[in-house]
Amino acid sequence: MLMPAARAQKLLLLTMLALAGGLSAFRLQPTDDGLLPRLARQLDNYLQTARQEKAYLHLDRPVYGTGETIWFSAYVVDAAQHQPDSLSQVLHVDLVSPEKRVVARRTLRLKGGRSSGDLLIADTLAPGTYVLRAYTNWMRNAGDEYVYSRRLSIWPASPIGPQEAAVPNAPTTPAGKARAAAAARPDVQFFPEGGDLIEGLPAVVAFKATDASGRSLSVRGQLLNAQNAVLTAFTSRHAGMGRFGLVPGAGQRYHARVTLPDGSTADYPLPAVQPSGYTLHVLDGGDNFLVEARYRGPAGAAAPGPVQLFTQVRGVVAYPGPRPLVGDIAAAWRMPKKNYPAGIVHFTLFDAAGTPRAERLAFVANEAAGLRVSITPDQPSYGAHAPVQLTVRVANAAGQPVAATLSLGVNDAALGALDPNAETIASNLLLTSDLTGYVESPGYYFRTPSAATAQHLDDLLLTQGWRRFVWKTVLAGQAPALRFGPERELSLVGQVVSEHGQRPIPNSQLTFLQTRPTKNVTTATTGPDGRFAFVGIPVVDTAIISLQARRAQGGSNVLIIPDNGPVTPAQPLPLLPSLATAPPAVAALVRRSRQVQSAELDEHPERAVRNINLANVAVTAKRETVPSDDPRRLYGATGGTVINFANNPGMQTGVNVLQMLQGRVAGLAVSGSPPNMTVQIRNSGTPLFILDGQRVDADVISTLSPSDIESVEVFKGNEAAIFGNSGGAIAIYTKRADPNYNGSNKGPAPGMATVRLPGFYAAREFYSPRYSALLTNPPADPRTSTLYWNPQVRTNAKGEAEVHFFTADGSGTFEAVAEGLGSGGQPVRGSSTFSVKGK
Repeated sequence: MLMPAARAQKLLLLTMLALAGGLSAFRLQPTDDGLLPRLARQLDNYLQTARQEKAYLHLDRPVYGTGETIWFSAYVVDAAQHQPDSLSQVLHVDLVSPEKRVVARRTLRLKGGRSSGDLLIADTLAPGTYVLRAYTNWMRNAGDEYVYSRRLSIWPASPIGPQEAAVPNAPTTPAGKARAAAAARPDVQFFPEGGDLIEGLPAVVAFKATDASGRSLSVRGQLLNAQNAVLTAFTSRHAGMGRFGLVPGAGQRYHARVTLPDGSTADYPLPAVQPSGYTLHVLDGGDNFLVEARYRGPAGAAAPGPVQLFTQVRGVVAYPGPRPLVGDIAAAWRMPKKNYPAGIVHFTLFDAAGTPRAERLAFVANEAAGLRVSITPDQPSYGAHAPVQLTVRVANAAGQPVAATLSLGVNDAALGALDPNAETIASNLLLTSDLTGYVESPGYYFRTPSAATAQHLDDLLLTQGWRRFVWKTVLAGQAPALRFGPERELSLVGQVVSEHGQRPIPNSQLTFLQTRPTKNVTTATTGPDGRFAFVGIPVVDTAIISLQARRAQGGSNVLIIPDNGPVTPAQPLPLLPSLATAPPAVAALVRRSRQVQSAELDEHPERAVRNINLANVAVTAKRETVPSDDPRRLYGATGGTVINFANNPGMQTGVNVLQMLQGRVAGLAVSGSPPNMTVQIRNSGTPLFILDGQRVDADVISTLSPSDIESVEVFKGNEAAIFGNSGGAIAIYTKRADPNYNGSNKGPAPGMATVRLPGFYAAREFYSPRYSALLTNPPADPRTSTLYWNPQVRTNAKGEAEVHFFTADGSGTFEAVAEGLGSGGQPVRGSSTFSVKGK
């Protein structure tokens, strides 16, 4: 801790230590009882309570095909010093489709902030741009925009799945076309440095141009005043971003005439000019940040008191003495970069009363403090089925060995070249995890540091927002809102609200019924905000849970809203290009993957049973009340015996759906009473139960009210062949899940909810065969794009680790990539290539 003398022009540095496990209080000089020490204490208290976390996933490769597996290694750290976090012990990983649906999910147990897993990309999914996200429940207290999120291109590699990405339907009405045109209009925004444009004070204005999906657009334009006089011209210099200078005139309003990529022009307004206020300007001066503050007040008003500069990087605080503001003379500071850890510096200008007046973000690289990773293969090239040894070394700038925990993948180098500026653990922990919104090609700013990339990164920070804390909350001494607790065991959380979802229902009585894999019944009461949490749920595979809620005064006219993860941003994802226009490396990936999957289907044809065409099955079906293309139909199955509930008033009564079916379907036998009921079709065993396209247990069906049912289809004998179940199948379709239903019962059932809660996932081991010279005719090796994956690699006392594997059948150039964390929380990454001369 550095404690210099308390002189007005002398820098005072206060270091707030690691947030995980409690902070050490910093020492203050006896005279340090002013504004900035108080701000440091308030920020310290806020961050101690928030204990924010970050998550990062290292993937085996950057692109995938349908039917393939995503292999990943997870890192969860505290947001301040990036040490492996022990607060949360449960990590959720979701794959989200372009339609904003979670199509695959993993729940992982964290040990020391680390875990690993795999996600199968179903061969039934359409190709497109998907989002892979990872989060702990505790992370969501900072806001859903701070969960780990990464866009993935998934190409059509499955031989039996969709071959083209789904294209949204074009609007047909004039109003719909107008809305679509407005949404498709490029977005160009302007951001004055420090926050405001002030009359007569020089300003730097940054801009950013994007399309509807957040991808950058190259633009050029002219700045015009209210009289349409051209003041200056500007051009984006990287990722649709750039800047220009401006001295705002009194009473002026400015707009920009922008030339868009298609050659058209459009006008965009700049923020309004303020008659008085403060500006803050930060300039990169090499080893220092040069900071200037200016003020323009109302005519005749007295000059304000001195201003003070407060800076911090993830809880490491530095501030100099106050500066006066006299006339047009700027207050200036020189802030040494060596006093900060690597990451985003948050500059805040406070007036004499302690009110924040201007803010600015900048970036500290501190390359000298970083770690180096080298990966050395024992040979420059190999043959097919040859042993490979890779030696991984981690060292600091002085060459001294460093302990590190890593993950390592070896894949086709051409795939890595498809997205050379993809996110890395360094770009995530030091940059994107502290920014809101989508950041395009974040690895660009770290891949090859230069003066140009530093300027482009500064443009990004002038345009991308910071929201991990809000000064208003910190200054008021308010604790951060903590809606989610640290999850150490599996839990089910949610909220009970009024039937129209407008207000929370406190003191609601909940009944929790777990039907699989074990039966478990318990009760709980919602809190003042209507929220509930069931913690420590025993789950081995997937639990089927029914929830019932009633008001404290009685009555079930409430809605149970189980928490289904972060809210998905409304911003549309970019469309995937057609395979015909894809880069050669993508075409090769798809070809190799499709060959492997086709060979597997030849050996295991039962895996494609869900694709049986029902036209080849002899069925005797009545007319469906649910359309054949309804998304609730599992495997698209049609042709069962139909019982229409919606148009039969006699079916809207009764206490149990299964009881209502009794005696109405030939061959269907229902016995017992709720909740212990037995169902058989033609004495062939227990049928498969499907609720709105999801397989469920009979216990779940017994909780449904007949008034919520649209129709039921019973599949018997050959009719059920598509499901692969000899006992037949019963498909229940509810009114609320019908996408075309607009009745009063649309939405969740009052007082009821059914939840599928996955248990902790046991990660598979990456297939890595060992070959022997004695094996003269080995089987075909299924490894194509990813040759090797190891999610847990630790260096020894020499800072080294060795990994061993064999090459496969294919040839080409392969790239080994290692990512991870040094013992001090420093993100590390290294790569190397070698060639394989296959069969």
